[in-house]
Amino acid sequence: MAIIGYVEQTDFTTYATARGITLTLDTAVTLTLALDYIEGQSYKGDKTDPDQVLEFPRDDETVIPQGIKNAQMEAALVYDKGSDPLSEVGPRVTEKTVHGAVTVRYSDTGSKTISYRKLNLALRPFLTNGGSGLQMVATRG
Repeated sequence: MAIIGYVEQTDFTTYATARGITLTLDTAVTLTLALDYIEGQSYKGDKTDPDQVLEFPRDDETVIPQGIKNAQMEAALVYDKGSDPLSEVGPRVTEKTVHGAVTVRYSDTGSKTISYRKLNLALRPFLTNGGSGLQMVATRG
């Protein structure tokens, strides 16, 4: 098996098994999709080598933090379940009736969002915005 991004495929299988999760999809595919997600985030600090392909290691470190490896595996688990943390966000369904009289009601406010708490918690210490989804820069002039 190979290393995909930050994680060895066998380590991912062991991680899932230890949590009672049976993987259903190709681990190379889910780890690659997860890497796309991980690499798309905005991280604190700078790459150790500006020419390195991946975001980690950072700030003159030489090892990949275990939290980043865990985050890639958590994201891979999300993909293995058929979900996608990068999927489009649509209207929130507030009511749905099936067969006969079909009724679907959408909320006028807010949007349908799915929160992947374990994934967000694994990434939070490394993100520039702490994983809040909001980032602002204040300057005095």
